[in-house]
Amino acid sequence: MDRVRAALAERELNDFAQRLIRTPSLSMEEEAVSLLVRSEMERLGYDEVKADEMHNVVGVIRGKGGGPTLMFNGHIDHAGVGEMPEPFSGREVDGAPFGHDGPVIHGRGACDMKGAVAAMVHAGGMIRRMGAALAGDVLVTCVAREEMARGEGIRRLLEGGLKADFAVSGEASGLNVYVGHRGKFEAKIVTRGVTTHGGYPQGGVNAIFQMNRFFNALLTAYPLPKHDFLGAATVTVLDICASPGALTPIVPDRCEAIVDRRFLPEETEDEILEGFRRLFQSIRETDPGFKAEVESRKWFPAMFTDPDEPVVRAMLRAREAVLGSTGKVGAWYFGVDGTFINEAGIPCVGLGPGNEYLAHTPKDVVPVKHLADAAAIYTELILDMCG
Repeated sequence: MDRVRAALAERELNDFAQRLIRTPSLSMEEEAVSLLVRSEMERLGYDEVKADEMHNVVGVIRGKGGGPTLMFNGHIDHAGVGEMPEPFSGREVDGAPFGHDGPVIHGRGACDMKGAVAAMVHAGGMIRRMGAALAGDVLVTCVAREEMARGEGIRRLLEGGLKADFAVSGEASGLNVYVGHRGKFEAKIVTRGVTTHGGYPQGGVNAIFQMNRFFNALLTAYPLPKHDFLGAATVTVLDICASPGALTPIVPDRCEAIVDRRFLPEETEDEILEGFRRLFQSIRETDPGFKAEVESRKWFPAMFTDPDEPVVRAMLRAREAVLGSTGKVGAWYFGVDGTFINEAGIPCVGLGPGNEYLAHTPKDVVPVKHLADAAAIYTELILDMCG
């Protein structure tokens, strides 16, 4: 552990994180930050640095052969800034207002996830600085278009032939070891009614009231399964609209809602759709005239890596070496690109700097200490698995 800490250039690491945060990089606008990542990898002595037309960057540190290939994955785009004050300041400020001890770096993408990208890139530099003899290769993938929630960047690399034996997602986890997340399914629910004049509502069927029947059933009669690591499945409503609309006083005959359903790995899309249809049927038992339909809108796969996988056990050892304990194995509340890595047959574990609950908020920060600790943990993991 001492030689790992000795190889850490903290000021350079912090400076790189600040430069990443100061470089705006909305999804599909990642060229400038991609060039910054490539330049830093080259400066740190990576054996190969390449980028594609999507601005995904892959840095390679080659081993002598005979060992596993370990991939680190992070994304270089960030969420929209909204009315966040000084979103690209990248300033080092007191962490107390953000719930952290010690200094933090503030700015959009600090915890989601430019801090982790900086730590991953610099872990490769630490391996170079130590002159460590590796058997396996190390890949650091910094991908575009993650925030669009379709996995376009990482899937481009995987479908283009990128291969590894094990992987790490650096999404914010408070430096805890995470093994996955629930999946995200969006469904469009439509209820039907019959139009009538607003002054004579009893002459028709109000589709909004019909939707309210569905909402009440969703809250009281819709079972949700649980998972030991990923927690409980959840359901909520994201949007609602009705037509023909309020331009004239007319009772609506159509109401549409978007429902967000977080699901567990064992659940399928067909099963979830059938669950909604069963709920419709239960409403019809008391209201035979109830009319509703459901259709799929978005599907983001769940992720679960068995805690007994070698990469999970190795990450727990690395965390213990740096922080003194393995901590508790947990899961993200949101989705990450690690799910697509798992789908490609590469077991992926998570650990990253920052508080995940500050992602996409005006309090988007990464603690300075987390940066150093994350880089050290990643380096310990490389030495363990590839050394």
